[in-house]
Amino acid sequence: MVVLEDIYTILASVYYLFASRVLQPILNSMFGPRSSEHCNTKILSYSILADIKPFHAIHLREKRSFLLKFGGTKDLSYLDREDVTLYAVSEEEFVFVRTKPGVDLYNMEEHPFLYEIQHSSALEVLTATHSTVFEYLKSKPKRDGRNIAYVHNHGRCGSTLIATMMFKTKECVVQSEPNPILSLSLMFNRQKFVINRKTEKYLDLVRATFLLTCPDPQKLYFIKPWPIHTLSLLPLMKQALPGIRELFNCRSIKNSVMSLKKLYGYNLNGVANNMILLLPANYRNIWKKIKCGDGDEAWSFLLLCQVHAFIVETRDRDDIKTFSYEFLLENREEFTMKLLKEVGIGEEHLNDALSALENHSQAKSEIISRLTSLAGAKDVSLSAQVMEWIVKTGNEEFEMEIDRKTGKFIAFY
Repeated sequence: MVVLEDIYTILASVYYLFASRVLQPILNSMFGPRSSEHCNTKILSYSILADIKPFHAIHLREKRSFLLKFGGTKDLSYLDREDVTLYAVSEEEFVFVRTKPGVDLYNMEEHPFLYEIQHSSALEVLTATHSTVFEYLKSKPKRDGRNIAYVHNHGRCGSTLIATMMFKTKECVVQSEPNPILSLSLMFNRQKFVINRKTEKYLDLVRATFLLTCPDPQKLYFIKPWPIHTLSLLPLMKQALPGIRELFNCRSIKNSVMSLKKLYGYNLNGVANNMILLLPANYRNIWKKIKCGDGDEAWSFLLLCQVHAFIVETRDRDDIKTFSYEFLLENREEFTMKLLKEVGIGEEHLNDALSALENHSQAKSEIISRLTSLAGAKDVSLSAQVMEWIVKTGNEEFEMEIDRKTGKFIAFY
């Protein structure tokens, strides 16, 4: 089974490279767009000829994940359509998709992750330059993000379950792992410098990304981002959107890594190392210095980085409330009541939120189902040696205390 999957991965990657680097340039030369069709008052429209994204290219959720044919330009008012949603952000442009009629992108019971259903139901790709979108947003009412709640997390910590709980209340639009948040973060992570509160040149881009992701000022939005890599946004979010409500959800690093091992199985090592390459420069440099393994240590390092970014940002802030998966297991009602309060939902929706605990929150995800079926992980434990490495690295490189027995981050419990 492993061999067949490896062959599939290689073939899919070859197909993607051929389509994106050979076929797409040919289509562009034949059909455009021409330079005269690029302007700050129009958006570019493309029909989708094929989906060319390899399954294992987890972060390839951009315009280049499709084989496209240029079809002309459209007025900015086209972005007001309900079936047109922001799909990605790049250094040059915003990417939108128009999706199939009747598809409810925000039904978490059917589609646990927004990027999956956006990609699979896309009919048309649209692009607009940053300046074009900034002008478009000037025509809209000014907003400070107060209708947005955002839960930072480090992955495998119950954040998808929390998002499902919010969905069950029917009081907010839940966006579970919206791709624009991830693509914006990865763009920041690629910089040679580390994003901080003084990096003000990106504030307009952050603001536009969130306002386009949450376009209706009359609705309450709850965002659960892709966990790993997105904490580079932390220093800029409150500056870009002063009214946004931020939360942080965590779990024992020991249990989180064991959950990752169960999910990824044999492919654990390769995935972890690829993900480390997408971290901000300061964390990549630390890994080069301390690297001592490709499996459990690599995944542990990824989680340590996410928690460290949160600790650094909140040294002089007390406005981000912290939750933990262990707290949810110990006292479901108290956890949920506090969560509802922070998001801005009434306590009368407690039972609705708790009903999410009856089912697996990621059961209908195509990616999660496939990964789990391929994993075949039998041993998901962490050795005493790895735990010792985690505690030592957390203390020496990140100045954080971790309980050697439970793997809990002491600052959060």
